[in-house]
Amino acid sequence: MLANHFRGENRRQARTVELDAELSDLYAAAPEQGVEVAAIGEVFRALGDDDRELLALVAWEGLDREQIAAAMGLSRNAVRIRLHRARKRFARALAAAGVRGADQTLQMESSL
Repeated sequence: MLANHFRGENRRQARTVELDAELSDLYAAAPEQGVEVAAIGEVFRALGDDDRELLALVAWEGLDREQIAAAMGLSRNAVRIRLHRARKRFARALAAAGVRGADQTLQMESSL
């Protein structure tokens, strides 16, 4: 039973790394114009406080789910769910703002 648990945990961690790498690659290319950077900033600032905090902890602080859970006093599962929802809302808002690549993010998120 423990071996199954560890195998499952390893698969989840590997998939998380893959998804994070895909998202990084998607947004790694520098925007062609300052307008796109401004739109991304506006969308980010328009997110709710909780979403902004989670996305910032991942993107700028480089924390993983376990570290975020410890910092926020949440379970890892709660962090995973909240982070998934925050990324989804961010991707939708980017798509609504017409930011290039946001549609691909939405497709990637919906496949989870």
